[in-house]
Amino acid sequence: MHPSTLGHLAQQEKTRREILHKSDLIPPLPDLVAVVLSALNKQETEPQDLEQLMQNDQVLVAKMLAMVNSPFYGMNRTIRTVREAVMVLGFRGVRSLVLATSTAKFLQRDYSCYGHGPKGLWLHAICVAAGAKALARECKLGAEAAEQLFVAGLLHDIGKMLLVNYLADSGKRFDGVQSITEFERTTIGLDHTEAGALVTAKWNLASDIQEVIKAHHDAANGSVARAVAAVRLADAVAHEIGVGYLPGKAPAAAILPADIASLALSNEAWSAVRDRMAAQMDEATAALAGLGG
Repeated sequence: MHPSTLGHLAQQEKTRREILHKSDLIPPLPDLVAVVLSALNKQETEPQDLEQLMQNDQVLVAKMLAMVNSPFYGMNRTIRTVREAVMVLGFRGVRSLVLATSTAKFLQRDYSCYGHGPKGLWLHAICVAAGAKALARECKLGAEAAEQLFVAGLLHDIGKMLLVNYLADSGKRFDGVQSITEFERTTIGLDHTEAGALVTAKWNLASDIQEVIKAHHDAANGSVARAVAAVRLADAVAHEIGVGYLPGKAPAAAILPADIASLALSNEAWSAVRDRMAAQMDEATAALAGLGG
């Protein structure tokens, strides 16, 4: 093997070890957010408990209420308090709101080396989150699965947060010739699916969410978990639409037959579902583009 190749491989492995072992590279969720998420997981928690917890962070509350009152949620009245949000959305829906508002700042950085425009990763994340949630509803997977898929879709590319500085330092930009994960592994030694699983593990998010994030670029061989299939299909449709990407920079969309089959959809049904998903994605990005961060 050529010495330059060996040197490149050694640098890749060094970078990989650094990212894997330096947990301080992963910014923690705010303490209050971690406490609120923990409370949302407890059966004995009441709406007033959440309101009391959040009363000292009016910025977070304001962002949450702005989001829930956006056209995306389609409320027929204005939601003015955390308690009202819980009553209307349930704890699962509020969990999605808390995560969306608290992680937006990580997704609104400069990700131009990935081909994203200003706030592009945030826009793409909203698109995939809305699409995955819409797909869960179309396939009647249940309310809990729909909210879980919204979060998984929102955070599916969160691993890019750990890799973007390394990628920028390399001077390389994603050009679509390789798959995004191959490009990351070749350039850095680690891809954003593995990095994303690290981030969500540190944030103590559900193992189901961690697994979807880690698997959303895996080859679809044989049976596919429905959650992975839903996020991957939403991701592919989002790439087709191109929201959040600079012109011509969106990765090639790959609609995998195994994913469609995993959700028990026929090709004809998928075509109609895909159009309805795309409409939901457009509505979500229009409604939520200026929120968060």
